[in-house]
Amino acid sequence: MPNCLPPFTNTFCVLLAGGKGTRLHELTASESKPALPFAGGRLVDFAMENAARSGLRQVLVATQYQSAGLAAHLHRRWSARFPGGLQLRDGAVTPPGYCGTADALRANLAEIARSGADTVLVLSADHVYRMDYRPMIARHLASGSKVTVAADTAPLDRASSFGVLSAGPQDAITGFAEKPARPAPVAGDPGRALVSMGIYVFDRRWLETVLANPAMNGFGHATLPLAVAQGAAQLHRPEGEGFYWRDVGTLDGYRLAHLDFLRGAAAMPFPPPHDWRCPPQARLAAARGTVLLPGASLGEGVRLARSIVAPGVHVPDGLVAGRDPAEDAGWFRTTTAGTVLITAPMAERWREAHARRRAPVVWRPCPGLQEA
Repeated sequence: MPNCLPPFTNTFCVLLAGGKGTRLHELTASESKPALPFAGGRLVDFAMENAARSGLRQVLVATQYQSAGLAAHLHRRWSARFPGGLQLRDGAVTPPGYCGTADALRANLAEIARSGADTVLVLSADHVYRMDYRPMIARHLASGSKVTVAADTAPLDRASSFGVLSAGPQDAITGFAEKPARPAPVAGDPGRALVSMGIYVFDRRWLETVLANPAMNGFGHATLPLAVAQGAAQLHRPEGEGFYWRDVGTLDGYRLAHLDFLRGAAAMPFPPPHDWRCPPQARLAAARGTVLLPGASLGEGVRLARSIVAPGVHVPDGLVAGRDPAEDAGWFRTTTAGTVLITAPMAERWREAHARRRAPVVWRPCPGLQEA
């Protein structure tokens, strides 16, 4: 990726970090999705490092669900990296809060306008990737488009989880479908679809005009289809051989992306400053497709495959998971693709039930009877 481009001081960055992450189930019961641990850091660190490396001076983070831990982390780790300011705007402060991605932008348009920026970069806080945003911003400004969408390809059988794009000449976006049941394949590559990465560059004045309509509450179902209909949207494909981008919105995606890092398959560094070293027990677990989140530990005789052990959980002696789907489903959260999530209540329930099964039978004489 080119590093010779200057920083775009007239670009305002908004990081959307309010999502609950319902498809991660118990992992996000008490923590927002962007604040979830990931290989020694947090998911949000990837977008924040990308923004800092791209020379962006100011970032507004729109938070909402379980935001306390995320806010503390952002202030502690990232405030010094943005000389123009790191602002956190919590939608939960004013009920009913942000009602969708577009509404989060609408609620903060006055702050964006006060910055004097003509261009708005909008990021998702829960994707794993490394990207310099400057080429995308430069291309957006040169093209005169109102919206530029970063895009990558995904296997066709998993593309229904994304916004799927169709492109014409000069990368003009000719079609957009939000999580379609039957994604359209890329021309010449029937096994893959072109999907939105959740990274957008908007012309601020166009965005203000569009968001004046209160019905525009989501990018996928309203804002982007309007831009496509107006012929005002183009796509941007990130450069670089072996480019790595993963949406970790499901238990399967979260586990597999973790394993890419633990096994060195991601071909990208951790966001600095980062002195994390994978503990030996976690590295051994990764060899069997299992991820141990911070503070997790394994008892004697534990055998896990394709599992996620939630933070701080001690897996009791003898527990086996990831080998028998029917047995796993009786105790743990499981997915159709075979990922098993083990939380503290699940592990304790398993331990109590199996302790009763293993309890020795103690003979006691009935009252009033004498041994012969």
